[in-house]
Amino acid sequence: MNIIWVQQRRRNQWKLGDPISKQVSIIHDECISKAKVKAKFDWKKSIQKGAKSRPLWRRVLFAPKKMKSIILLNLVTVVYASNIAIVKEVETIMDPAAFSAVRFALSAIPFLPFVFRARGDVQTRNAGLELGLWISLGYLVEALGLLTSEAGRASFFSFITVIVVPLLDSMLGAIVPARTWFGVLMSVLGVAMLECSGSPPNVGDLLNFLSAIFFGIHILRTEQLSRSTKKENFLPLLGYELCVVALLSTFWYVTGGWFDGIQDSDQASWTWAVLWDSMVAFPWIPALYTGVFSTGLCLWLEIGAMRDVSATETAIIYGLEPLWGAGFAWFLLGERWGTTGWIGAALLLGGSLTVQMFGSSSSSESIGVEDGDKEVDILVSEKQKLQTGLSASPVVIISSRKDVIDMLKK
Repeated sequence: MNIIWVQQRRRNQWKLGDPISKQVSIIHDECISKAKVKAKFDWKKSIQKGAKSRPLWRRVLFAPKKMKSIILLNLVTVVYASNIAIVKEVETIMDPAAFSAVRFALSAIPFLPFVFRARGDVQTRNAGLELGLWISLGYLVEALGLLTSEAGRASFFSFITVIVVPLLDSMLGAIVPARTWFGVLMSVLGVAMLECSGSPPNVGDLLNFLSAIFFGIHILRTEQLSRSTKKENFLPLLGYELCVVALLSTFWYVTGGWFDGIQDSDQASWTWAVLWDSMVAFPWIPALYTGVFSTGLCLWLEIGAMRDVSATETAIIYGLEPLWGAGFAWFLLGERWGTTGWIGAALLLGGSLTVQMFGSSSSSESIGVEDGDKEVDILVSEKQKLQTGLSASPVVIISSRKDVIDMLKK
Protein backbone atom coordinates (compact mmCIF):
# COMPACT_ATOMS: atom_id res chain seq x y z
CA MET A 1 0.00 0.00 0.00
CA ASN A 2 2.85 2.38 0.89
CA ILE A 3 4.55 1.65 -2.47
CA ILE A 4 1.38 2.54 -4.36
CA TRP A 5 1.07 5.76 -2.34
CA VAL A 6 4.71 6.73 -3.11
CA GLN A 7 4.27 6.07 -6.82
CA GLN A 8 1.06 8.12 -6.90
CA ARG A 9 2.79 10.95 -5.07
CA ARG A 10 5.69 10.90 -7.56
CA ARG A 11 3.27 11.13 -10.47
CA ASN A 12 1.49 14.10 -8.86
CA GLN A 13 4.82 15.86 -8.26
CA TRP A 14 5.81 15.28 -11.89
CA LYS A 15 2.55 16.89 -12.99
CA LEU A 16 3.15 19.88 -10.71
CA GLY A 17 6.59 20.34 -12.28
CA ASP A 18 8.63 19.98 -9.08
CA PRO A 19 12.30 19.96 -10.34
CA ILE A 20 13.69 18.38 -7.17
CA SER A 21 11.19 15.55 -7.33
CA LYS A 22 12.02 15.01 -10.97
CA GLN A 23 15.75 14.76 -10.20
CA VAL A 24 15.16 12.37 -7.31
CA SER A 25 12.93 10.26 -9.52
CA ILE A 26 15.57 10.09 -12.26
CA ILE A 27 18.27 9.08 -9.75
CA HIS A 28 15.94 6.48 -8.30
CA ASP A 29 15.29 4.98 -11.74
CA GLU A 30 19.03 4.92 -12.53
CA CYS A 31 19.77 3.09 -9.28
CA ILE A 32 17.13 0.49 -10.05
CA SER A 33 18.53 0.03 -13.57
CA LYS A 34 22.09 -0.41 -12.26
CA ALA A 35 20.88 -2.88 -9.65
CA LYS A 36 19.18 -4.95 -12.33
CA VAL A 37 22.34 -4.97 -14.47
CA LYS A 38 24.49 -5.96 -11.49
CA ALA A 39 22.09 -8.75 -10.54
CA LYS A 40 22.13 -10.05 -14.10
CA PHE A 41 25.94 -9.94 -14.18
CA ASP A 42 26.22 -11.73 -10.82
CA TRP A 43 23.81 -14.39 -12.08
CA LYS A 44 25.89 -15.01 -15.22
CA LYS A 45 29.08 -15.04 -13.15
CA SER A 46 27.66 -17.64 -10.77
CA ILE A 47 26.57 -19.77 -13.74
CA GLN A 48 30.08 -19.61 -15.24
CA LYS A 49 31.69 -20.39 -11.89
CA GLY A 50 29.43 -23.39 -11.44
CA ALA A 51 30.20 -24.59 -14.96
CA LYS A 52 33.96 -24.42 -14.36
CA SER A 53 33.64 -26.47 -11.19
CA ARG A 54 31.92 -29.33 -13.05
CA PRO A 55 33.92 -32.21 -14.56
CA LEU A 56 34.99 -31.89 -18.19
CA TRP A 57 32.67 -34.65 -19.42
CA ARG A 58 29.67 -32.96 -17.80
CA ARG A 59 30.60 -29.60 -19.32
CA VAL A 60 30.81 -31.21 -22.77
CA LEU A 61 27.68 -33.31 -22.38
CA PHE A 62 25.55 -30.44 -21.04
CA ALA A 63 27.19 -27.68 -23.07
CA PRO A 64 25.06 -25.11 -24.92
CA LYS A 65 23.84 -26.02 -28.37
CA LYS A 66 26.36 -23.82 -30.17
CA MET A 67 29.26 -25.23 -28.15
CA LYS A 68 28.24 -28.77 -29.10
CA SER A 69 28.16 -27.72 -32.74
CA ILE A 70 31.66 -26.28 -32.45
CA ILE A 71 32.92 -29.51 -30.89
CA LEU A 72 31.35 -31.51 -33.72
CA LEU A 73 32.98 -29.28 -36.34
CA ASN A 74 36.37 -29.79 -34.68
CA LEU A 75 35.92 -33.55 -34.94
CA VAL A 76 34.88 -33.15 -38.57
CA THR A 77 38.07 -31.15 -39.18
CA VAL A 78 40.26 -33.99 -37.93
CA VAL A 79 38.46 -36.47 -40.18
CA TYR A 80 38.69 -34.18 -43.20
CA ALA A 81 42.43 -33.77 -42.63
CA SER A 82 42.96 -37.53 -42.65
CA ASN A 83 41.28 -37.74 -46.07
CA ILE A 84 44.18 -36.15 -47.92
CA ALA A 85 46.81 -38.59 -46.69
CA ILE A 86 44.54 -41.59 -47.32
CA VAL A 87 43.57 -40.51 -50.85
CA LYS A 88 47.21 -39.74 -51.63
CA GLU A 89 48.23 -43.25 -50.53
CA VAL A 90 45.40 -44.94 -52.47
CA GLU A 91 46.32 -43.10 -55.68
CA THR A 92 49.70 -44.84 -55.67
CA ILE A 93 48.05 -48.23 -56.21
CA MET A 94 44.99 -47.49 -58.37
CA ASP A 95 43.17 -45.06 -60.63
CA PRO A 96 41.92 -42.06 -58.58
CA ALA A 97 38.83 -41.74 -60.79
CA ALA A 98 37.74 -45.31 -60.05
CA PHE A 99 38.35 -44.84 -56.33
CA SER A 100 36.38 -41.58 -56.28
CA ALA A 101 33.44 -43.17 -58.12
CA VAL A 102 33.21 -46.06 -55.64
CA ARG A 103 33.85 -43.81 -52.65
CA PHE A 104 31.03 -41.39 -53.39
CA ALA A 105 28.65 -44.13 -54.53
CA LEU A 106 29.10 -45.74 -51.11
CA SER A 107 28.43 -42.40 -49.43
CA ALA A 108 25.21 -41.83 -51.41
CA ILE A 109 23.63 -45.28 -51.01
CA PRO A 110 22.45 -44.85 -47.36
CA PHE A 111 20.61 -41.63 -48.27
CA LEU A 112 18.72 -42.90 -51.33
CA PRO A 113 15.51 -43.73 -49.36
CA PHE A 114 15.36 -40.14 -48.08
CA VAL A 115 15.84 -38.78 -51.60
CA PHE A 116 12.99 -40.96 -52.87
CA ARG A 117 10.74 -39.84 -50.02
CA ALA A 118 11.34 -36.12 -50.73
CA ARG A 119 11.32 -36.37 -54.52
CA GLY A 120 8.46 -33.86 -54.74
CA ASP A 121 10.21 -31.15 -52.69
CA VAL A 122 11.59 -28.82 -55.36
CA GLN A 123 13.34 -26.46 -52.92
CA THR A 124 15.25 -29.27 -51.20
CA ARG A 125 16.15 -30.81 -54.54
CA ASN A 126 17.52 -27.57 -55.98
CA ALA A 127 19.50 -26.84 -52.82
CA GLY A 128 21.00 -30.33 -52.80
CA LEU A 129 21.92 -30.14 -56.49
CA GLU A 130 23.70 -26.83 -55.97
CA LEU A 131 25.66 -28.01 -52.93
CA GLY A 132 26.52 -31.22 -54.77
CA LEU A 133 27.94 -29.25 -57.69
CA TRP A 134 30.24 -27.12 -55.54
CA ILE A 135 31.55 -29.96 -53.41
CA SER A 136 31.96 -32.21 -56.47
CA LEU A 137 34.22 -29.65 -58.07
CA GLY A 138 36.19 -29.39 -54.84
CA TYR A 139 36.62 -33.15 -54.40
CA LEU A 140 37.43 -33.94 -58.04
CA VAL A 141 39.91 -31.09 -58.49
CA GLU A 142 41.55 -32.05 -55.19
CA ALA A 143 41.94 -35.66 -56.35
CA LEU A 144 43.57 -34.49 -59.58
CA GLY A 145 45.86 -32.15 -57.68
CA LEU A 146 47.08 -34.92 -55.39
CA LEU A 147 48.44 -36.80 -58.42
CA THR A 148 51.44 -34.46 -58.49
CA SER A 149 51.26 -32.49 -55.22
CA GLU A 150 52.43 -33.53 -51.76
CA ALA A 151 49.70 -34.35 -49.24
CA GLY A 152 51.11 -32.00 -46.59
CA ARG A 153 51.33 -29.11 -49.03
CA ALA A 154 47.81 -29.82 -50.29
CA SER A 155 46.57 -29.57 -46.69
CA PHE A 156 47.91 -26.05 -46.40
CA PHE A 157 46.48 -25.06 -49.76
CA SER A 158 43.09 -26.16 -48.47
CA PHE A 159 43.49 -23.53 -45.75
CA ILE A 160 42.93 -20.83 -48.39
CA THR A 161 39.26 -21.73 -48.03
CA VAL A 162 38.99 -19.34 -45.08
CA ILE A 163 40.24 -16.50 -47.29
CA VAL A 164 37.46 -17.11 -49.80
CA VAL A 165 34.74 -16.04 -47.33
CA PRO A 166 35.71 -12.33 -46.92
CA LEU A 167 36.77 -12.06 -50.56
CA LEU A 168 33.37 -13.23 -51.76
CA ASP A 169 31.85 -10.86 -49.23
CA SER A 170 33.66 -7.93 -50.86
CA MET A 171 32.68 -9.06 -54.35
CA LEU A 172 29.02 -8.97 -53.30
CA GLY A 173 29.26 -5.37 -52.12
CA ALA A 174 30.48 -5.48 -48.52
CA ILE A 175 33.31 -3.23 -47.31
CA VAL A 176 36.36 -5.33 -46.43
CA PRO A 177 38.68 -3.78 -43.77
CA ALA A 178 42.34 -3.15 -44.53
CA ARG A 179 43.32 -5.82 -42.00
CA THR A 180 41.56 -8.37 -44.16
CA TRP A 181 43.73 -7.51 -47.13
CA PHE A 182 46.78 -7.65 -44.86
CA GLY A 183 45.79 -11.19 -43.93
CA VAL A 184 45.37 -12.06 -47.61
CA LEU A 185 48.87 -10.71 -48.31
CA MET A 186 50.32 -12.82 -45.49
CA SER A 187 48.62 -15.89 -46.91
CA VAL A 188 49.95 -15.20 -50.41
CA LEU A 189 53.49 -14.88 -49.01
CA GLY A 190 52.95 -18.08 -47.06
CA VAL A 191 51.89 -19.95 -50.18
CA ALA A 192 54.93 -18.58 -52.05
CA MET A 193 57.32 -19.78 -49.34
CA LEU A 194 55.51 -23.09 -49.15
CA GLU A 195 56.10 -23.51 -52.88
CA CYS A 196 59.85 -23.14 -52.29
CA SER A 197 59.91 -26.06 -49.84
CA GLY A 198 59.93 -29.72 -50.81
CA SER A 199 59.19 -30.64 -54.41
CA PRO A 200 59.14 -27.91 -57.10
CA PRO A 201 55.85 -26.14 -57.97
CA ASN A 202 53.55 -28.06 -60.27
CA VAL A 203 50.06 -28.11 -61.76
CA GLY A 204 48.78 -30.05 -58.75
CA ASP A 205 49.35 -27.03 -56.52
CA LEU A 206 47.17 -24.89 -58.79
CA LEU A 207 44.43 -27.54 -58.73
CA ASN A 208 44.58 -27.72 -54.93
CA PHE A 209 44.22 -23.93 -54.85
CA LEU A 210 41.10 -24.15 -57.03
CA SER A 211 39.64 -26.89 -54.83
CA ALA A 212 40.02 -24.60 -51.80
CA ILE A 213 37.95 -21.96 -53.59
CA PHE A 214 35.20 -24.46 -54.41
CA PHE A 215 35.12 -25.70 -50.82
CA GLY A 216 34.87 -22.10 -49.58
CA ILE A 217 31.84 -21.43 -51.78
CA HIS A 218 30.34 -24.69 -50.54
CA ILE A 219 30.73 -23.57 -46.90
CA LEU A 220 29.00 -20.25 -47.58
CA ARG A 221 26.09 -21.85 -49.40
CA THR A 222 25.80 -24.63 -46.80
CA GLU A 223 25.28 -22.07 -44.05
CA GLN A 224 22.68 -20.19 -46.06
CA LEU A 225 20.75 -23.24 -47.21
CA SER A 226 20.92 -25.07 -43.87
CA ARG A 227 19.23 -22.15 -42.12
CA SER A 228 16.49 -21.91 -44.73
CA THR A 229 15.84 -25.67 -44.74
CA LYS A 230 13.76 -27.53 -42.17
CA LYS A 231 15.61 -30.03 -40.01
CA GLU A 232 13.51 -32.92 -41.26
CA ASN A 233 14.77 -32.16 -44.79
CA PHE A 234 18.47 -32.38 -43.88
CA LEU A 235 18.81 -36.03 -44.89
CA PRO A 236 17.07 -35.58 -48.28
CA LEU A 237 19.17 -32.45 -48.87
CA LEU A 238 22.35 -34.37 -48.15
CA GLY A 239 21.10 -37.28 -50.26
CA TYR A 240 20.67 -35.07 -53.32
CA GLU A 241 24.09 -33.56 -52.68
CA LEU A 242 25.84 -36.92 -52.48
CA CYS A 243 23.98 -38.29 -55.50
CA VAL A 244 25.33 -35.40 -57.56
CA VAL A 245 28.86 -36.13 -56.32
CA ALA A 246 28.50 -39.84 -57.09
CA LEU A 247 27.13 -39.21 -60.60
CA LEU A 248 29.84 -36.70 -61.50
CA SER A 249 32.54 -39.01 -60.11
CA THR A 250 31.20 -41.88 -62.20
CA PHE A 251 31.09 -39.62 -65.25
CA TRP A 252 34.71 -38.66 -64.57
CA TYR A 253 35.71 -42.31 -64.44
CA VAL A 254 33.85 -43.21 -67.65
CA THR A 255 35.39 -40.28 -69.53
CA GLY A 256 38.74 -40.70 -67.77
CA GLY A 257 40.75 -40.39 -70.96
CA TRP A 258 40.21 -36.64 -70.88
CA PHE A 259 42.69 -36.21 -68.03
CA ASP A 260 46.35 -37.05 -67.77
CA GLY A 261 47.26 -39.93 -65.52
CA ILE A 262 43.96 -41.76 -66.10
CA GLN A 263 44.29 -44.80 -68.31
CA ASP A 264 41.68 -45.97 -70.79
CA SER A 265 40.03 -49.18 -69.74
CA ASP A 266 40.05 -52.12 -72.14
CA GLN A 267 36.47 -53.40 -72.00
CA ALA A 268 37.32 -56.42 -74.18
CA SER A 269 39.48 -57.83 -71.39
CA TRP A 270 36.68 -57.68 -68.80
CA THR A 271 35.78 -61.17 -67.63
CA TRP A 272 34.16 -62.44 -64.46
CA ALA A 273 37.55 -63.56 -63.18
CA VAL A 274 39.11 -60.17 -63.87
CA LEU A 275 36.19 -58.37 -62.24
CA TRP A 276 36.39 -60.61 -59.18
CA ASP A 277 40.13 -60.04 -58.85
CA SER A 278 39.57 -56.30 -59.17
CA MET A 279 36.92 -56.37 -56.45
CA VAL A 280 39.17 -58.36 -54.12
CA ALA A 281 42.13 -56.06 -54.74
CA PHE A 282 40.06 -52.89 -54.37
CA PRO A 283 40.88 -50.87 -51.19
CA TRP A 284 37.44 -51.21 -49.62
CA ILE A 285 38.42 -50.04 -46.14
CA PRO A 286 39.76 -46.65 -47.35
CA ALA A 287 36.72 -46.34 -49.64
CA LEU A 288 34.29 -46.99 -46.77
CA TYR A 289 36.18 -44.63 -44.47
CA THR A 290 36.42 -41.75 -46.95
CA GLY A 291 32.95 -42.37 -48.39
CA VAL A 292 30.55 -43.27 -45.59
CA PHE A 293 32.38 -41.82 -42.60
CA SER A 294 34.38 -38.78 -43.73
CA THR A 295 31.95 -37.74 -46.48
CA GLY A 296 28.38 -38.81 -45.70
CA LEU A 297 28.48 -38.61 -41.91
CA CYS A 298 30.69 -35.52 -41.75
CA LEU A 299 28.59 -33.57 -44.26
CA TRP A 300 25.47 -34.44 -42.27
CA LEU A 301 27.11 -33.17 -39.07
CA GLU A 302 28.29 -30.06 -40.91
CA ILE A 303 24.83 -29.15 -42.18
CA GLY A 304 23.31 -29.56 -38.73
CA ALA A 305 26.10 -27.67 -36.94
CA MET A 306 26.04 -24.71 -39.31
CA ARG A 307 22.53 -23.81 -38.20
CA ASP A 308 24.18 -22.57 -34.99
CA VAL A 309 27.72 -21.75 -36.19
CA SER A 310 28.38 -19.10 -38.82
CA ALA A 311 30.48 -19.68 -41.91
CA THR A 312 33.26 -17.50 -40.48
CA GLU A 313 33.44 -19.55 -37.29
CA THR A 314 33.32 -22.73 -39.36
CA ALA A 315 36.20 -21.44 -41.48
CA ILE A 316 38.24 -20.74 -38.35
CA ILE A 317 37.64 -24.28 -37.13
CA TYR A 318 38.45 -25.76 -40.53
CA GLY A 319 41.60 -23.65 -40.47
CA LEU A 320 43.09 -26.30 -38.19
CA GLU A 321 42.83 -28.83 -41.02
CA PRO A 322 46.33 -28.05 -42.42
CA LEU A 323 47.91 -28.76 -39.05
CA TRP A 324 46.12 -32.09 -38.76
CA GLY A 325 46.78 -32.82 -42.44
CA ALA A 326 50.49 -32.16 -42.09
CA GLY A 327 50.53 -34.38 -39.02
CA PHE A 328 48.87 -37.25 -40.90
CA ALA A 329 51.25 -36.75 -43.85
CA TRP A 330 54.23 -36.80 -41.48
CA PHE A 331 52.99 -39.92 -39.66
CA LEU A 332 51.56 -41.95 -42.56
CA LEU A 333 53.58 -40.82 -45.58
CA GLY A 334 56.86 -39.66 -44.06
CA GLU A 335 56.73 -36.23 -45.74
CA ARG A 336 59.16 -33.63 -44.38
CA TRP A 337 59.56 -29.89 -44.97
CA GLY A 338 62.47 -27.53 -44.65
CA THR A 339 62.63 -24.36 -42.56
CA THR A 340 61.24 -22.25 -45.40
CA GLY A 341 58.21 -24.50 -45.69
CA TRP A 342 57.36 -24.21 -42.01
CA ILE A 343 57.76 -20.41 -42.11
CA GLY A 344 55.44 -20.29 -45.11
CA ALA A 345 52.93 -22.50 -43.32
CA ALA A 346 53.05 -20.19 -40.29
CA LEU A 347 52.44 -17.15 -42.52
CA LEU A 348 49.54 -18.92 -44.18
CA LEU A 349 47.99 -19.75 -40.82
CA GLY A 350 48.63 -16.25 -39.48
CA GLY A 351 47.15 -14.59 -42.54
CA SER A 352 43.96 -16.60 -42.46
CA LEU A 353 43.48 -16.17 -38.72
CA THR A 354 44.08 -12.43 -39.13
CA VAL A 355 41.30 -12.29 -41.69
CA GLN A 356 38.84 -14.22 -39.54
CA MET A 357 39.65 -12.87 -36.06
CA PHE A 358 40.51 -9.23 -36.79
CA GLY A 359 39.27 -8.53 -40.30
CA SER A 360 35.65 -8.78 -39.15
CA SER A 361 36.13 -6.99 -35.85
CA SER A 362 33.81 -4.19 -36.83
CA SER A 363 30.98 -6.68 -36.84
CA SER A 364 31.38 -7.37 -33.17
CA GLU A 365 30.32 -3.93 -32.05
CA SER A 366 26.74 -4.15 -30.92
CA ILE A 367 24.14 -1.76 -29.72
CA GLY A 368 21.24 -2.45 -27.46
CA VAL A 369 17.69 -1.74 -28.49
CA GLU A 370 15.07 -1.84 -25.78
CA ASP A 371 11.56 -2.76 -26.86
CA GLY A 372 9.39 -2.84 -23.76
CA ASP A 373 10.83 -5.60 -21.60
CA LYS A 374 12.82 -7.18 -24.48
CA GLU A 375 16.43 -6.34 -25.27
CA VAL A 376 17.69 -6.99 -28.79
CA ASP A 377 21.36 -6.92 -29.82
CA ILE A 378 21.94 -5.65 -33.33
CA LEU A 379 25.33 -5.73 -35.01
CA VAL A 380 26.20 -2.23 -36.15
CA SER A 381 27.87 -3.23 -39.39
CA GLU A 382 25.12 -5.71 -40.22
CA LYS A 383 22.50 -3.01 -39.65
CA GLN A 384 24.25 -0.91 -42.27
CA LYS A 385 24.42 -3.89 -44.63
CA LEU A 386 20.72 -4.53 -44.18
CA GLN A 387 20.03 -1.00 -45.35
CA THR A 388 22.05 -1.53 -48.54
CA GLY A 389 20.68 -5.05 -49.13
CA LEU A 390 24.12 -6.30 -50.24
CA SER A 391 25.22 -8.38 -47.27
CA ALA A 392 26.80 -11.74 -47.88
CA SER A 393 28.84 -11.78 -44.72
CA PRO A 394 28.96 -15.20 -43.08
CA VAL A 395 28.36 -13.66 -39.65
CA VAL A 396 24.78 -12.58 -40.22
CA ILE A 397 21.27 -13.80 -39.68
CA ILE A 398 20.16 -15.59 -42.79
CA SER A 399 17.29 -13.22 -43.49
CA SER A 400 19.79 -10.41 -44.03
CA ARG A 401 21.11 -12.17 -47.15
CA LYS A 402 17.82 -12.45 -49.00
CA ASP A 403 18.89 -10.23 -51.87
CA VAL A 404 22.20 -12.04 -52.31
CA ILE A 405 20.52 -15.46 -52.26
CA ASP A 406 18.03 -14.31 -54.88
CA MET A 407 20.90 -13.01 -56.98
CA LEU A 408 22.74 -16.34 -56.73
CA LYS A 409 19.59 -18.23 -57.70
CA LYS A 410 19.28 -16.10 -60.82
